Formats: sequence, C-alpha cells, structure tokens
Amino acid sequence: MGPKLPKLSVACFFISVTSAAYAAPVIESNDRLEVNWSALRLRYYGEASPGSGSEDLKSAEKKAWRDGLNYANDVIRNLNIAANEHFSQTPEKLAEDAKLAAHQVSTGTSSVSTTYFADGTVRVNLESSLPKALESSAIHFRQKEAPEPTMTEHTGIILAPDHPVKPRPNYQVVDEEGKILFDVRDMAQASYNRRLMGRWYRKPSPAEISEAVGKNPLTIPVQVKDGKFLVQREIWDKATEGHKSLLVSGIIAIALP
Repeated sequence: MGPKLPKLSVACFFISVTSAAYAAPVIESNDRLEVNWSALRLRYYGEASPGSGSEDLKSAEKKAWRDGLNYANDVIRNLNIAANEHFSQTPEKLAEDAKLAAHQVSTGTSSVSTTYFADGTVRVNLESSLPKALESSAIHFRQKEAPEPTMTEHTGIILAPDHPVKPRPNYQVVDEEGKILFDVRDMAQASYNRRLMGRWYRKPSPAEISEAVGKNPLTIPVQVKDGKFLVQREIWDKATEGHKSLLVSGIIAIALP
C-alpha cells in the first residue's frame, strides 16, 4: 500500500502559509511530538480508522482524540522528568509531579485541525502548553508572584548567545568565575509557569521577537560555555540595573545566531 494522501483543508493551508511569513521558529520534533520553543507550545496527533458497521467519522475522530491524549500522557511525563530530575529529591515525587503535569496538559489540549485520509483514517492534530507540561514542585522559587510592572527604559531582555545551543526550559547565566548571576529560582513561579525562562528564536525579525520582549528590548551578548551562558559580572550588573523585574517576570528572549 502506498503512502496516505491527505485531503488538505483550507485551514491547514492557511496555517502553513502563516508560518512561512515569519522567521523560522525553534522547533524540535521526535516521533509524533513537536516542541515549539518560540511559541512555547506542544503539538502532537492521534489517529483512528472507522470500525466496521455503522461507525462514522465522528466516532473515528473521538477515537483519534483519545489516541492523541494517550500518546501525550506518556510523552509529557518523560519530558517533565527529563526537565526536572536534577531539582527533585526523590524519584517518587518526580513521578508524581510528572503525572500531574500530564493531566494538566490533557485537560488543556485543543484541536488545531483534522485530516481525513483516502483510506478512511482520521488524524486529529492537537496542541497544548509547553510550560504546563514542565511544571514541577521540585523547583524552589524565591517568590510566587512577579512584582507589579514598573516604568523602565526597556520592555524586555534578549540574551544573544555567540553560537547555537540546544533550547531548554532551564538555563544559568554565570560570571567569569562560574558564579550564578541568574537561574530559574530567581524567577517568580507564576511567571515561569506561563513563560518558562523565555522564548527561543533563530535569527528573529524585530517584529517576531517583539511578541516576547516588546518593542524596546535590552540585548545582552553572552558566551556559551559548558552549557551555560557566560557574561562578565560587571557587564551583567550594569545592563540589568533597574531591569531585574524583567528577569523575574520572564520577559526574555534567547536569540540564537
């Protein structure tokens, strides 16, 4: 049997054209899962075929939904554990948090589009929040809520690494002696659960990156060393003076070269 030939809907065509109008987002794909680090969204899909008898496409769609959610349940648990295992004190608590995160994702999942194949297969493309998938009680934030917005010269912070690096939910900014200048615990928990430690972009346009950091962001060049972002303490302190609230609130973009 040859490959499935989908009947593309107008909605699917619109989505592909819209995506092409912007700079390439930072996306990682594995099996059915797509992690969009620019939009902080997860996409995956479920599939089903109509059964025998009177079962119709609607029933197949429901089966496809269940298939997608069942797939996501296992994948989200693995993602959550991988992101938080170095914070957690016990494997049991790590597994418990991962299970809760998977449940949160399943209840917040929405349908992006539905594709009907010539052989009767129905594929439902689903989407959910990446931050929700990575929530964990193992991270000990120094504060729960972000401070009230203050009038500052800049609207957000751009970290500009000197060479490409794999996107991740948590990173550290360190000084020339390896001492931490900024890490996930410096953020407000509510902000992290909404934005993680910022959105990741590859050679973004000003319009694209403004969605994350506003129209007048502060750019801080950083070196990548041993998986961490390195910047001289004097430069960091001078650059972030008066703008700490932007870091706490996670109004950050990582602009990859």
